[in-house]
Parts: sequence; C-alpha cells; structure tokens
Amino acid sequence: MRLPIAIGWLAAWAGFAALAAGPPKPPAPAAAQATPAAPKAAAAAVLHFVSKARPNSTYDLAGRFDIMNRSVTFEAPDAYKDGFDFWAARMKGQKRGEVYEILTVTQEAGANGRVPFRRTIPKFDLEFERQGQPFAANSTLERDLRTMVWEGTLDPSGNVDEKHKVGGKDNPEADTLQIPEMDRIFPLLKGARDIKIGEGFEEERVVPLPTKLDIAGLEDVTITMRRAYTLKSLDNGLATFDVKTTYANDPAFKSKTENTTCSISNGSGSGAGDAVFEVKRGVFVRTRMASSMRIDIEAPLRPLPGHPETDKPSLGKSHIDLDIVYFADQTVRRVWGEDKD
Repeated sequence: MRLPIAIGWLAAWAGFAALAAGPPKPPAPAAAQATPAAPKAAAAAVLHFVSKARPNSTYDLAGRFDIMNRSVTFEAPDAYKDGFDFWAARMKGQKRGEVYEILTVTQEAGANGRVPFRRTIPKFDLEFERQGQPFAANSTLERDLRTMVWEGTLDPSGNVDEKHKVGGKDNPEADTLQIPEMDRIFPLLKGARDIKIGEGFEEERVVPLPTKLDIAGLEDVTITMRRAYTLKSLDNGLATFDVKTTYANDPAFKSKTENTTCSISNGSGSGAGDAVFEVKRGVFVRTRMASSMRIDIEAPLRPLPGHPETDKPSLGKSHIDLDIVYFADQTVRRVWGEDKD
C-alpha cells in the first residue's frame, strides 16, 4: 500500500508546483534555420617546380631500356617474296634489353653553383631474344663498360653541364648503347616554375634512332623525339606526371644514298608513361616511359641470281613497328654534410 500513496503524493506536489509557477509560457518561436554558406572552390593544387643539383651526394640509378620488333612487313616484287618472308619471320618478335646501374658521386658546389661529379656503371647486362629464345652476345662489352669512368659537372638545376671519359677500356660497341639516353632519362629543366594539376611542359630534341638499320645511307638516322609532361597529382611531397612520348622525322637528316628514304612516325601504341618528382629535394626519383614507333623505309633492291626480271632496278619498301620502354628508379643520398633544404 505504500507505493500508490507515494505516487499520489508526488503527483499532488507536481500539481502544486505547477500552480505556483503561474500559467505556462508559450513556446519560443523557432529560430530561423541558418542558410549554409556556399562551398568555396577548392584551391587548385600548384607545384612549385625547382630542379636542383645535390652536392656531396650519391645518385644511384637502376635503369633499363627494352626494344622489340613487334611487326615487320615488306613490299617487293614476287621474286623477292621468299627472301623477305624469311627475314620478316626472323626479325618479328626480336628483343634487345640493356640493364644498368649508374652511380654518380657529386662533390661540393663551386662558386658558380656547378657541382662536379664522377660517374661509373658498376653493373651492366645486355640481353637478346630471337624467336622466343634468349641468347648471349659474344663480346667483352659488359666487362669493358664496368671499367669506364666519366667526370663532369652538373649545373645548379642538376642537368649535366659537361661530361668526358677519364678512364676505362675503350670499346666501340659502347657507342651503340643507350647510355646518352640514360643520362637524359629525366627531363632537363632550368629555373623555377609553378605548375597546376593538368598543366605541364614539353621537351623536344633530336636523338639517334634507337635501333641500327643495316641499309646503305641509313646507318646514322636521327629522329625528333618529343615528351609531354602533364602534372597528374601532388601528394606527400611527391609530384607525379603523366608522360606522352611521340616521334617524328628529323628535318635535318638526309640519306647518303640515292633513292633511299626513311620516314618516322608514331606507332599504334599509346606512348604512355609517368615520372615522379621529389618536390623538397628537387630531383626525379622514378620514371617509366613506354612508346611505339613506325619506321617506313624505301630503298633500291639488288638483282637476284637466276631472276633476270630483277636486273632492272626497282625499289622495295619495309615497314617496322617497334615497342620501346625506358625505366629508371633513382635514389639520391647525402654522403656527408647536411642538406639545407
């Protein structure tokens, strides 16, 4: 019986308190709902791009160059068909690879801001594949290259200002390698610039054809190579660029043999790639650039024994489609002293 009495007493006390407080006040009008502010446009990400030479440091670059004959076709009179079919089958799918470790050691910068360096290639491998079968070159090139030493200077932006060989065994085959392109695998830029996402820069230069043509007058073909760098992202101190590689004729190149021509164009591949730049230290640390090239050749045909119809001079056409990949992964470390940036 105590519980109902307690409840009744509490109810009576609540009624008394309500009367003592007076009549209930009307509810306060609802506050006007605040109109949300219009969202501010996100500030465009901007890269303050400054390429730098790193003094008293080591640049350790693992690089690779691969080239493959994706397709080879010929146009010639019927008398040449069997011979050209043989060479087309032999050339199709042929691959060549050059694998490098390139070590560059820099010293203190001079008064002009240029940084002396010493460069070696402690590791190098040359790889071949023909009709799906790997084979080794019978050469001392790999061993000789590991003995070579170069010295030179970097400009304040980290570009090779000058370079000359100071030691090692000479081997003329070294001139056929992609060492100059490995030296230039990252873009060479001077000064500072601001780059927004979706913007970028281009680099165009004349380079040797990356494969040797054993055709009279076309032994030293040069081409125009253009790489377009577009800033894709900026995150955690790294700027990533999309890279598009395209090829064209070098207007200055002329064949040394009459009725012999070579035309360069882009192949059917995408020519896509990327490059990663470490913003604070001002160095590129990684790149992979895939591309494709079309080579169209027209040259006189030699007469064939037993085929009188070929004694009259005529022209044959060759069409070569190449797939090309450059890769580099670079680590830059301070050897002594402290970085000031």
